[in-house]
Amino acid sequence: MDFNATNSTLSNATKSSSLLKGSWHMHREFIYKVYLTRGILDISMALITAFSNGLVIFLFLKDPKKCLRPSPTSLLVASLALVDFLVGSALEPTDAYYNLSIAFGKKSSINRKDMQSATAYLLLCSMLLLMLLTFDRHTAVSRPIQYSQRITKKKVYFSVVFVCSYCALLIFVIRNWGEAFRNEVFCGHVDLVLVITTALFGHIVYSLRRQTSKLKRLSVNSDDVFVVQASERERKVTLTLAFMLVVFLACTMPWFLMMQIFDYCKLCQKNWWVLKLLFILFQANCAFNPFLCTLRLPRYKVALKCILARCAFSRRFSPSWRYRRAYQLKKRFSNTANLQGSGKKESSSSSVALAPVLTQYQLRS
Repeated sequence: MDFNATNSTLSNATKSSSLLKGSWHMHREFIYKVYLTRGILDISMALITAFSNGLVIFLFLKDPKKCLRPSPTSLLVASLALVDFLVGSALEPTDAYYNLSIAFGKKSSINRKDMQSATAYLLLCSMLLLMLLTFDRHTAVSRPIQYSQRITKKKVYFSVVFVCSYCALLIFVIRNWGEAFRNEVFCGHVDLVLVITTALFGHIVYSLRRQTSKLKRLSVNSDDVFVVQASERERKVTLTLAFMLVVFLACTMPWFLMMQIFDYCKLCQKNWWVLKLLFILFQANCAFNPFLCTLRLPRYKVALKCILARCAFSRRFSPSWRYRRAYQLKKRFSNTANLQGSGKKESSSSSVALAPVLTQYQLRS
């Protein structure tokens, strides 16, 4: 009886250990897939983010029309592009290395807390600078006459330095004394930025509509050029801002909402991998900022077109291109000349061959 009981106990232990091993292997394979996906997405997002924001910085430094550096808006845009470029060139490759190291079971040489602090700092700076840029556009639309007095380069420099210093001080305080409340503090700041940015977007659309309706009331004819232009401008800006706001909220809200309820939601804790993958979408906002905001500004459009025109002009009239083009034309001319010469030879030979036949035919007739 004892022997049978011992055998049954051993068999049960063997089954439980095999089940534990099987579950461990399944869990390890699942972790491998999650972190491998996160690492691959990090690499692809790093390329897009670094390229798009590097292009904005290049346009600002090159400034072919000399219209970007004097503008306070362009300075804000360049500051936002610099922070986002650091996200794409430093943060996302480091995050990719960290996740791929976990996926392949290797110990990463990067401290997790250092990487979390750098991530929080850069992303919070990016969101605050985007809020400042929205406030700049709001002032330009709602109060165009007072814009030059309210928004100056000195104020923009001070605002950018203040944002970077404030974020650095906040991360330092959280790292040393407020580690237990880091999620609440970070989510509170993101809450504030989202509310203010959304309110500014809405007020910009409201101001444009009010200006258009005022022009319609003042004009006698509804087909007035100014009214038509104002209506078209309102429609374009409203569509652009609506698209920007939808993309901005779509990138930030999913991860942000799940981050806030993660400690209180058992379903979220069970599906922890969703939070890991949604963070890539949160970082994607840095890659979309140049396409949604920067390259739509008229001055950056003009600078980009000027750079592309110069590249095309230099390529067309460079010595190497001219020599290559001359060689191609010479080769084409020689080929046509050879074809024409061969055609003449064939026609002369056919006429020589046909001549005796004709003479014989004439003689016979």
